[in-house]
Formats: sequence, C-alpha cells, structure tokens
Amino acid sequence: MSQINKTIAGRYILKELIGQGGMADVYLAEDKILERTVAVKIMRSSLTGDPVYVTRFHREARAAASLSHRNIVKIYDVGDEDDDYYIVMEYVPGQTLKELIHKRGALHFVEAVDIMKQVVSATAKAHSLGIVHRDLKPQNIMVTDSGVVKIGDFGIASIQSLSQVTQTDTIMGSLHYLAPEIARGEKATPQSDIYALGIVFYELLRGEVPFNGESPVNIALKHMRDEIPSVRQFNPSIPQSVENIIIKATAKNIKDRYASANEMFEDLDTCLLRDDEEKLVFTYDEPQDEPTIVAEDKDFFTQTQTQNHIPIVEEEQVEEKKGNKKKIAIISGCVVGALLIFGLVYFFFLRPASTFEMPNVINMTEQQAIDMLESYDLKVDTKQTKHELSDTVDEGNVTATDPVERSAVKKGDTVILTVSSGKYIVIDNYVGRTFDDVEAELKKLNITVKKEEVTSEEDKGKILEQSLPQGEKIDPNATQKTITLTVSKGYSVTVPNVYGQDINKAKDILEKEGFKVVLKPIDPPTTVEEIKTMKINVVVRQSLDAFTVIYKKGETITLEYYNHKPEVPTEPTEPTTPGNGTDTNQGGGGTTPSTN
Repeated sequence: MSQINKTIAGRYILKELIGQGGMADVYLAEDKILERTVAVKIMRSSLTGDPVYVTRFHREARAAASLSHRNIVKIYDVGDEDDDYYIVMEYVPGQTLKELIHKRGALHFVEAVDIMKQVVSATAKAHSLGIVHRDLKPQNIMVTDSGVVKIGDFGIASIQSLSQVTQTDTIMGSLHYLAPEIARGEKATPQSDIYALGIVFYELLRGEVPFNGESPVNIALKHMRDEIPSVRQFNPSIPQSVENIIIKATAKNIKDRYASANEMFEDLDTCLLRDDEEKLVFTYDEPQDEPTIVAEDKDFFTQTQTQNHIPIVEEEQVEEKKGNKKKIAIISGCVVGALLIFGLVYFFFLRPASTFEMPNVINMTEQQAIDMLESYDLKVDTKQTKHELSDTVDEGNVTATDPVERSAVKKGDTVILTVSSGKYIVIDNYVGRTFDDVEAELKKLNITVKKEEVTSEEDKGKILEQSLPQGEKIDPNATQKTITLTVSKGYSVTVPNVYGQDINKAKDILEKEGFKVVLKPIDPPTTVEEIKTMKINVVVRQSLDAFTVIYKKGETITLEYYNHKPEVPTEPTEPTTPGNGTDTNQGGGGTTPSTN
C-alpha cells in the first residue's frame, strides 16, 4: 500500500519514494514544523511483526543518532506510529559515489584523495564510538553538488558493545568490498571497514572494482587469495604513495592493515607530499598441502539443491609417507572451505538465490537501458514507458525505473522506464543585467518578454525587477510562456536656477537633486558701482547652466560667490579756478576785466 502523502508523527508528509533496501523504504518528505525537506526511512511492514528486525532497526537508529560529523548523514528523529517504525534523517541532494563513478569513470587522483579524506574522517568518528559500518561502498556514500561527501545507511552497522542480534550479522556486506576475514565467517572489526575503504579508493582511481567474477563465490575467493591489481599499471601518473595506501588498507592479514582509520587519514593527508616512495610489499607464507576449494555456482545457487549439502571439489595430493600429519592438513583445509561456504550461505540468507539487485540505468539512453536490463533477463514494457521533464537528465535518457535501483528483482520481472522529455526551463536571476541581452536569451527559449520602463538612478536599460522568480521552472512545451521585466529608463534631472540665492541654501537645493556642489569664492569687483551693488555669500555664477537636463547622478556643479566686500575707493576732486575778476598775474601782462 502506497505511503505517498501520508503524514508521520503529525509533521512529516511523505512526498516521494526515493530508495528501497532490504529492511526499509526511504521517502522524500516535508517537515511541516521546521519547513525543511527530510528523508524518512520506514521499516517494511512485512518485518514489523518480527522482534529481531525491530531490534535491529532500533539499533540502527541508536547507532546513527550517536554520530555527529559533517560527512555523516544527520539523524533528526526516531519513533514508531501505527506499526510504522521510522527514522527521520537529513536529505542529501546529489548523487551516490557509485553514480559519479558510473558517469565519469576513473577520477583524478587529487580528487579521489579529497573524497577519501572525507570518507575516512567520518569512518574514524564512527569507530571512535565503537561503531563498525560493515557495508561501506560507493552506493552508501552521497556526494553533494558542492563536493561534500556524506556516509549514510548504517542499516547493518554494529555497535561492538552490543550482543549480536542474528547470526546473519556476521556477513552482510556487499561482496565486492568484503574483507577476506568476513568471507571466512569471522566477526567484523574496524579493520574490515578499512579493507572496504581501500577497495572504494581503488574504484575511484580505476573506475571499477578490483575483482569481478561470474559468481559471488568467485569474487569472495579472489578477495581471500588474490593480490589487489595495481592502479599504477592502469595509470602510471598516480603517485606510489597513493597506491601504497590501497595496498596497506587491503592487506590480507589484518595485522598488516592500518591499525585505525585515523592512521589511514594521516597517510591520505600527506600522500601527495611524499615523492619517490617505494612500493609497499607484504609477503605471506603459502599454506602447504592445503586442498583447493572450488564451489560450483550452478549447484551452490540452484534452488533444487538442499541447503545442507554444498558440493566441494577437492584437489589433493596425498602422499602416504606423510601419514596422519598430511590428513590433519587436509582436514584443516576442508574446515576453511566450510567456513567460507557457511559465510556465503548467511550472506544470501536475506535474499533468495534467484533474486538480484535492480541495475542502475539512470541517465542512460532509453535503448541502452533496455539492452542492459534485457541482458539481466528482465523485461521492459515499452508500452507503459512514462515521460517527464527533468532538471538534470537530457531528453531521451532514463530518469527513473520501477522497480527502483537496488531493489530486489528476479529474472523475468517487468520493468517500467520513465524517460526525460527534456529539461525544464529554469528562470535565472536577470536583475542587474542588460535588457537587450536577456531578451535575446529568452527569445531563444520561446519566452515572450514584456518590458516596463521606469525612471531610475540605475543605468538606462538595466533590469530592476522580474515577474518570475529565480528558480521557477517552466515547461518548454507550454504554449504561453511570458515574463515581464521592469527596466530603468535611466537617470535625468534638470539643473535648478540658484543664481542670486544664498550659497548654503543653493547648496542644499542642488544636493537634494543629486548634484555634488563645490563652493568657490572669487575675487570681488574693483569698480565703485560694482562694489556698491555686490552681495556677499550669494551665487553669482553656476558652472552648469540652469534648466540643462543631466543624465548622470552625482554630476559636479560649481557655485561662485563673493566672500568679502572691499572698501569703496575715494573719488578724485575738481581743480580750483580764480574768481571775482581778480588778476593774479603780477607781470603786468594780464587781461583787464571789462568795466562796462
């Protein structure tokens, strides 16, 4: 029964199924109270009646909730309601490390080291609290778009201080990352996680896991006896100091591995600074006279076989002269083989032998996905293929599958694909950009642009507002796609006439209109008339003519004025002339005034 749109604990609204595992389903959800997106893991209803699984589910919650680290998915809430056992955790947008490797192949060693430092740092934190993850693999490691790595899925994490809940806890990790001692049926330790980290590091640098085989048994045997291939043979540019970390982390003997994740982190932190490092080599004594054990897959995994009988082919060279000593060695070899088979039986305890993980075909073209799924003997019902717009997946590529990736499927199952019909048009932030540029850009997307002009201090043509917010998604196939852009007409102001006004009052008037004002005292006049009519501290000239239109805010205008009045110069006197007919000429040659 679908849980979509169901509300858990009165606050978590389940929006979308985003993952399925052996014990639980994971939903994208909305936290109504804190208004944030979260992920909610809910135990499968078929398991809630089993106290063993309920105990394991609670144990996972306790283990994960005790961890606080930037590279570990946060746990926000744990509870149960109406037989729904749930864990509310941080939602990490992005992709798994497996998906990243699938898209890009081998990463550059500098990037791989950075990713591993984050993963190992988080693992060290878990180990410091006595928690062994037990299932470290790229599928359980998320990478955000900003490059932050977060480990999730502590579903099979083991707290060392707790007793084992089920025998199957002894071996549940994915085979490609399974430490040799786990395959032999031994208990998981921090060194088992370190082995898995070494395999993850190899996969980042190589683009694929070191061991692949026709069957899980062959893969497990390779981990037990074969040397990890050299990544430097694949890419000689990888420093030897980097490969040495893989060699030490994946040593067959636990004593040769890193003693702790912290020790591995220290090596990662300095490996790119260590030049000319010699290759690390571990030697092991080969067991003498030990029988070779080969498990036949067709018998081991066929349901017609009884669970109590696993055929083993023994190749032994027994020399009668070695007697009982030789027989003891043979028996010891058989015991080792039996432990291996015992462990593998438990590994597949939770999943019938006829089932396998749904392959990941996301981002493949539709035909590529069909070809891959059919190679797994799965049927693709093309008549039911769905189409949807996508934020990230190109048109024609697969965006989702039903069943989802990593869920259990078996040969003959039908798969329904969801294919991208194209990417959404995502509205950008256009404020501050030039209208002509944005209009041309939007017209290419068949979006109609409406222009509204307003007077503004911003430059002419600059966009001030947009009717659709940044991030708004538009169906590219919609018939009416319109956006209104508010655009600046530019700045303009008419120069006021401040001639004859007090300089301080004139300065205030001009500054309120956006001008920068410079007051400039000038030499006073020198003529009497000008001095008599001149005024102190009033504008006599302005550098920008009154009533001129200015299109730039902050334009400078200079006001000239007299700051003092000089004294008025003294007027010159008229020369004095003789009067009353008096003759002042004593020389007798003057004119005698008329007497008539």
